[in-house]
Amino acid sequence: MFDVQLIQLPLHPSTAWEPTGNIALAPALLAAAADLPLNSIFPENLLNTLGDMTLLEEIKKRNPVLLGVTLYLWNRDRTLHLLRELKQWNPNLLIIAGGPEVTSDNEKLLNESSIDLFIAGEGESFAKEVLNPQDLKKILSTGTRLLGPVIDTNPPDFWPDPYHTGHLTPKEGGSVHIETQRGCQCLCSYCAYRRTSPIPRITPAETVLKKIRKLHEMGVEELVFLDPTFNSRLDLPQLLNGMSQFEMSCFAEVRSDLIYSASIPDSLALAGFSSLEVGLQTMSKEVLKSIGRGGNPDSIIRGASLLKDSGITPIIDLILGLPGDDPKNIQLAATELVDKNLHDQVQTFCLSVLPGTELRLNSAKLGISFQDKPPYSLTQSGEYSIKDLLLVRENVSDILGYDADPPPRPMLSDSFPGMEIFVPENKQLKTSPSTRHGVLRINTKDPWFHRQVILTKIKERRNQDPYCPLDIIIQSEKIFPLDLIEIIQEIEEPECYTKAKAEIYDSPGLVRLAVIMAESTNIQWLTECSELTTTTILSNSVTTLPGGNIGLLLKGTYDLSQLSALYSQAPHLIFFADPKLEELWNLDVLGLG
Repeated sequence: MFDVQLIQLPLHPSTAWEPTGNIALAPALLAAAADLPLNSIFPENLLNTLGDMTLLEEIKKRNPVLLGVTLYLWNRDRTLHLLRELKQWNPNLLIIAGGPEVTSDNEKLLNESSIDLFIAGEGESFAKEVLNPQDLKKILSTGTRLLGPVIDTNPPDFWPDPYHTGHLTPKEGGSVHIETQRGCQCLCSYCAYRRTSPIPRITPAETVLKKIRKLHEMGVEELVFLDPTFNSRLDLPQLLNGMSQFEMSCFAEVRSDLIYSASIPDSLALAGFSSLEVGLQTMSKEVLKSIGRGGNPDSIIRGASLLKDSGITPIIDLILGLPGDDPKNIQLAATELVDKNLHDQVQTFCLSVLPGTELRLNSAKLGISFQDKPPYSLTQSGEYSIKDLLLVRENVSDILGYDADPPPRPMLSDSFPGMEIFVPENKQLKTSPSTRHGVLRINTKDPWFHRQVILTKIKERRNQDPYCPLDIIIQSEKIFPLDLIEIIQEIEEPECYTKAKAEIYDSPGLVRLAVIMAESTNIQWLTECSELTTTTILSNSVTTLPGGNIGLLLKGTYDLSQLSALYSQAPHLIFFADPKLEELWNLDVLGLG
């Protein structure tokens, strides 16, 4: 039995191959601060690969006295599902929850009965007390259900480093998340830092470099900085100069309007930054000022250009629906980025009204309505509805020349961990694998004739792992009524971040359907099918795309550089039966991860 287990569930990426990016830094920081045993951190590889059913079984095997969870908007509903199941299994299990979702104004979450204690804000100062089952029981005996937030004035290096204590073990050649700052000098109304941590607390460059050296000696090759604004520190030149000796790949978020000369981008490039996230948000200087962010859009774009001149790709953020903004400013931003050749990677979001933010507190005054569930997307901003903003988003995609948020890509390869090949003609429903990203490959002569057994099988998979993505691949020898596609797409999904986001952007949620057909299949049927779901024809050689949204599933071995040039106009329509080629195409050509 384990006394304490700390869990942080991952985001579901848009493809099966894309890394989850889930590194349990928050649980590890708390465990290190509380001096818990190393095995208190639930294994990262299990969190990122197990389905709901097997994850529950693994937690039960450990039989913890106390379970701590980190709640983000993307993992909240799945985590609550597991907690409810665990509480039913063992009503005496103590459960505490922290993370960005835990705020005093998130009433819906605070009413969750499966959680005994909520901890708002930074948790290190509470860690020793709340992660001790006996002390926790004393706290609960007073009727307390919410602690914090306590304003911590300490920089990140004040607390034990989980990479040093062993609570986190980086993979050889892998990536780590690193904090060198907490708090933010920007006062953006849509960010919780404005209310909880408005003053930056910064670890000195000398201390950061010592930590990076240790990580480098452990074999780490990539650093992802979680700092709100990486380049806001006064000792940036010293830090960048020291980082250049390690030749590691790095990523961070910066204020490009703080970049005044080419020397800064050159130093960033030498330090290992090949891309940096830049928040442009809108082309309206007045709106930026009104939301507390400040800055001049022209200066932000000029700084992004300096980054690109130094070989760094700026990943530029735009936000639709900021209070008082005209959506035309977002289209203007997209046009300006194209004119300046800065449009390679632009992320266009609809505003989320997050718990704990000034924006949520004043939403009624600002004329903003929003969903009361993750991702807390606005439904109205002034005179503009979410439909108006999504139409602008489509216009932005047309200006940029690519989809601002491409739909999930199903797994069409011949094999994948956790893939189940189901032949309905056999009429045998065997035990299914339970994986975080499931693949159900249905090979059949006539899916319509066998539709009942197919639907039974699909529902079985959905019931065991309801909060996990499932790629449903139908490979049929004959065409079938397209009513079957619509029936499968109407299978109920639980309320969660993935479903809600899919509904907003009109894309598949947790059920991701695709169809594979022979080259001889009627082209009109293929065209109609491709308008409903991902549709491909199986080919043994390179050929021209059939047209429209119909894709190719290529069997055999190919030179991907040649294929990427050949299919440069529609690389998203190319799939591979060979799983290794599919993975490389996802990562290197499509840039998914």
